Amino acid sequence: MMSLVRSGPTIVSVSTQNDKNVLVNYIGSISLNPSRDIAESYDNAGEGDTIVIFDNDDTDELSAYQSTMATSQILCELINQNLSVNIKKIHVTPPNIVMRILGNIDAAIDQIAKDFNAVETSKSRLISNLDEPAVLVNFTSEPLNKLVSFFSFHKRALLIAKPYGQLLAFLRARAEEYLNIAMGRPDWNEIEITLFDAMDQFNLHYKRLITVLQGLDVGVVAGEDWITEYTVALRKSEVYQIRLLTPLSPREIKRIALALEYDLDGRRVVDFDVYANKKKIGWATEREMNKGYARADIGVLHRRRLMSSLPAEAKSVLMKLDGEIDRSGPLKG
Repeated sequence: MMSLVRSGPTIVSVSTQNDKNVLVNYIGSISLNPSRDIAESYDNAGEGDTIVIFDNDDTDELSAYQSTMATSQILCELINQNLSVNIKKIHVTPPNIVMRILGNIDAAIDQIAKDFNAVETSKSRLISNLDEPAVLVNFTSEPLNKLVSFFSFHKRALLIAKPYGQLLAFLRARAEEYLNIAMGRPDWNEIEITLFDAMDQFNLHYKRLITVLQGLDVGVVAGEDWITEYTVALRKSEVYQIRLLTPLSPREIKRIALALEYDLDGRRVVDFDVYANKKKIGWATEREMNKGYARADIGVLHRRRLMSSLPAEAKSVLMKLDGEIDRSGPLKG
């Protein structure tokens, strides 16, 4: 299922007293590399992580430590190890929420603000006000199955005065409704992708396609099966069809397919066709948008675009699968 709502890391602000170094050393031992930039720490933090900030009474500088430990576990350890005597004051934000919205993000934000009587703010509220009792909701168009950059957030954010757990459940239950409002249509697109491989490497190319669809978090695979197709010369061939439910446009899915048809040397290694409403999506629009480019050149352009947008794990898997491709067959471009 496409991920549309997730929690963000909790931010803890600590003012120290007595032996500050003991406290800092402990937090450092359970954390990744410290940073002077909270936004940078946020970029490296996953769902459920904790960012600990130490106020420096002598300067305006902050030290931010990102840990994969839950906030409650860290606070318990500070008490159990008698480190709390070094704490003057501590502030903990409620876990913030991130929503993925495609299309007209402002339309969705307007509706959410109305539904929850929210107070509008900006994404910078995440790191500028640690005493806010309301839950901060940020919005992005990026997939949520990877680390989400602070700078990818929409400029508008919402403060919602509801208990965090209830709000997270409400937003997850209504996420598709808000996504549809942003996209201006009530239903997701149902798209068929067919796979034809003249080199008998079906399993390899199937894995490549699924790796990318899951890596980009583009939707839900609703079904798949072998089907019969007929060429212009009425020759029968067996192709594998994947039915995809997605909020993305057929054109965007076609670009993903084009990217997978070619390697970075411009050699065609497989044939993917994309259909929407039983109509084949051609590449004429891509040709018009990239005048002077051959189909292989356009495939390479989208291939590079795809590789830059995949999360690291999916990119690694795809590159490994690519290395197994036999490029000597009849589909060589």
